[in-house]
Amino acid sequence: MTSEVRAGAIALVLIVFAAGIGVAAGARARPTPAPRPVPSPTTFALASATPADPAEVQRRAFAQPLAAGCATARAVWLFADGGFAIRYDGRTWTIPDPTLRSLLAAECDQATALAVGRGGSLLTIDDELLQVRVDRFGTDDLTAVSRFPGGAVAVGDAGIVAEQGELGWRVVPTGATEDLRGVAVLAGRGAPPARAQAWVVGAGGASYRLTGAGWGRIDSGTVATLRAVLQQGEVTLAAGDGGAILRMTEDRWTPVASGTDVDLRAAAVVGATAWIVGDRGTVIEISGDGARRVDLGTTCTLRAVFTQGSAVWVVGSDGVRGGAWRVAPAGTDRWGTC
Repeated sequence: MTSEVRAGAIALVLIVFAAGIGVAAGARARPTPAPRPVPSPTTFALASATPADPAEVQRRAFAQPLAAGCATARAVWLFADGGFAIRYDGRTWTIPDPTLRSLLAAECDQATALAVGRGGSLLTIDDELLQVRVDRFGTDDLTAVSRFPGGAVAVGDAGIVAEQGELGWRVVPTGATEDLRGVAVLAGRGAPPARAQAWVVGAGGASYRLTGAGWGRIDSGTVATLRAVLQQGEVTLAAGDGGAILRMTEDRWTPVASGTDVDLRAAAVVGATAWIVGDRGTVIEISGDGARRVDLGTTCTLRAVFTQGSAVWVVGSDGVRGGAWRVAPAGTDRWGTC
């Protein structure tokens, strides 16, 4: 890390967030968990030097188990489950934080990237100030995250649902006890949290919805583990093991023929089209006229999908063979060894 610039720790104030989307009336709450000690967060500067050998940096960047990614207004960030974060500014791949971390999911807004992972890990990268903040929330693995204006919701093992407000994280009682694997929050800018809508899904076909009346379980009609859920406009989809894809229609889940039996792991929406990715290089596009397969020329496990403008990014890895694909109207770009 000879090119790294380490800034001194910056103290940040954490105050319990007293109002949030989980407070809605009617929640079927499980017993409130015992308070957990929260280590003080640390904040330090990211490296900003241009790599001396971009080809070598790119080789190192993709020789790791990539698991997640997202795009800010300035760059694309990819994260690994037992590796380090990498950044692409449209020209060059860099390794601004070579610290090994186990991160499983990420979501960006215009200025920051928020990644969550094993042991309650929370990593927030400010892509404008080039700073990274490291937090921890409990000890449960956090496996998915969704952001909304003013906050975020992360979910994970044993039914954990954690909400971030302007001043901190707190546990949200939802009634879920299953391992949760997907979350989606739909909240208009400035909308009161009680009017937010949210979904969490997970093991055994678990499906919980937040409305103005609180959290409630919705029968999914499947026992397959649901690993992804998305909500945009009037479209709500979930996907999971064995090729399961569900669409919310008239307040109930209905199956969508996927044409595959592989496990599906992530989903994103670009325009009017949903992209769902999973094992053995599977990519499925779902639009108004049904589902179709997209061939990326790989058999690697595809673990994340996200958008950057009109482009769709897909992230995959098998062991230390990582790969990324950018599918845009002008064509497809590919990096890595997957």
